[in-house]
Amino acid sequence: MLIDLIPVIEIGYNNQELTAPDKFPYWEHPEIWNVYHQECFRKAGFKDKLTPYLKGFPFYPLSEITDNNLTKLIIDHTQEMRDGKYERQQAATFFGGYVLNIDGQDKYFPQCCGGLGDIMYWDRLSTLQNTYHEGHPAPQIKFEGKNIVFDFSVEEFDEPFQPTPPEITLSIDRHELKKAVEKVKKALQFFEKRLDKINDFEKLNIENIGGLLIWGNEHDE
Repeated sequence: MLIDLIPVIEIGYNNQELTAPDKFPYWEHPEIWNVYHQECFRKAGFKDKLTPYLKGFPFYPLSEITDNNLTKLIIDHTQEMRDGKYERQQAATFFGGYVLNIDGQDKYFPQCCGGLGDIMYWDRLSTLQNTYHEGHPAPQIKFEGKNIVFDFSVEEFDEPFQPTPPEITLSIDRHELKKAVEKVKKALQFFEKRLDKINDFEKLNIENIGGLLIWGNEHDE
């Protein structure tokens, strides 16, 4: 079993006075949603093309986001905090999270309110700690020996998983998950260096920008 956690940012910008497609769900109509997203990004002022993890999806791999686009994302995401409209403690990491990929197949995508800070959730699961997940809906978790079992059959407040997981229950080896966690942490550390460079170049003066946008408040000491 080969497990990958693929870090992605959820990028919206759907408030550009454009009529959204009326075809749902988006993953069954990727072409029209992809065109819509790209036009939204163009009107929002992104300098470079944004390439989604999968066509039509709102998730964008960290490695595919150019410095120009990342600069805009940082500035927009932190604007109100820097303007003093809310405190740093109320700020969220970049939205999105981690695609759970097993043997080359996507099994579970980030859900509503997920973020890059969810790496702590995956880290704790890999040590067999049942832990709170910010994203919703969230699977029920149980441990069977060295295996972690995800149960996707339960919907929260009639809120289904999006996209629908291919399996109702999924069992993974915790040791393989731990390897995936350590691998993605290295990618996040590289991403943090990119944030630092942009923070300095743009003179945003955001203290510990990696703690703010990647790791979350518990690493924001």
